[in-house]
Amino acid sequence: MDRVGLLNNYLREQRGKCFQLGKHDCFTFTNGAWRAMYGEGYADQIIGKYDSIGPKGFKQLLLDAFGHDNIVDCFDAHMRRVDGIPPRGAIVMTSKSARWYTGKALGISAGRRAVFLTDDDMVYVPITEVEGAWLK
Repeated sequence: MDRVGLLNNYLREQRGKCFQLGKHDCFTFTNGAWRAMYGEGYADQIIGKYDSIGPKGFKQLLLDAFGHDNIVDCFDAHMRRVDGIPPRGAIVMTSKSARWYTGKALGISAGRRAVFLTDDDMVYVPITEVEGAWLK
């Protein structure tokens, strides 16, 4: 199965899941999407380590794991930034959806829309709401 098919299967499996920090949040969601498409996540080293450390602790965790304490700088240093419309499977970011320690919501490009988590499911928003995107 190609990466788009793997991503679509992953997104179907995530429907109806409630947000739970450290277990089903924007990092675990996007990391899981990459794991489904590429066989490994982009943030495996921090998954399961931030649910009770607060924003300051999270910044330190990012610094220790990625060498930067800002999520955009982490992505820019370790991934390829996408200019223009992000292709399916790109990690995307917006400040127009529910935010967490990062100050931005992380999601996945699904073509003309991007998928972000809500408290009790996922939401598909127009790709024009995306403020940044990255690929492996």
